Amino acid sequence: MQALSQLTRFLELVLLWLLAVLFGVLCLTVFYQVLVRNVFGGGGLWTFDIAQLSLTWCVFLGAAVAVRRGMHYYVEILPGPFVKTNRVMKLCSDLAITIVAVVLLFYGFDFLDTGSATDQDTLPFSMYWNYLPLPTSGGFMLVFLIEIWIADLEALRSSAQPA
Repeated sequence: MQALSQLTRFLELVLLWLLAVLFGVLCLTVFYQVLVRNVFGGGGLWTFDIAQLSLTWCVFLGAAVAVRRGMHYYVEILPGPFVKTNRVMKLCSDLAITIVAVVLLFYGFDFLDTGSATDQDTLPFSMYWNYLPLPTSGGFMLVFLIEIWIADLEALRSSAQPA
């Protein structure tokens, strides 16, 4: 479990650095577009595609980081004495996130096939790069979910034992 935790912590750190760079690219691209349009009365057509690409990567990689940090929706609706029930409900939440991650991973590859055959409007590469975040995010989510499932199943097991 220690090695898995170190791996997921490292992957989270790499994703956070990548997100910072991508968000910076997004901000600079939009700033450039606004500046050029308002000051010079024109604009680069390529800025939309770069901003869209950066935003797509930020959203999906950010979702994977949110899984790692346990920031997706989960609400304990039962009071404290219902510890075991709340832990079972947490596992149901884990299952829902796992289903989404599997869908992103496997069906994301279908989007990659479509994207490979479609070119960007203003950039010299295909839409493949716009769709790549889907299976990438799903893969990272599944790696992070391994650690989450282990921890949540252990918490459920420990709550089932008499004190």
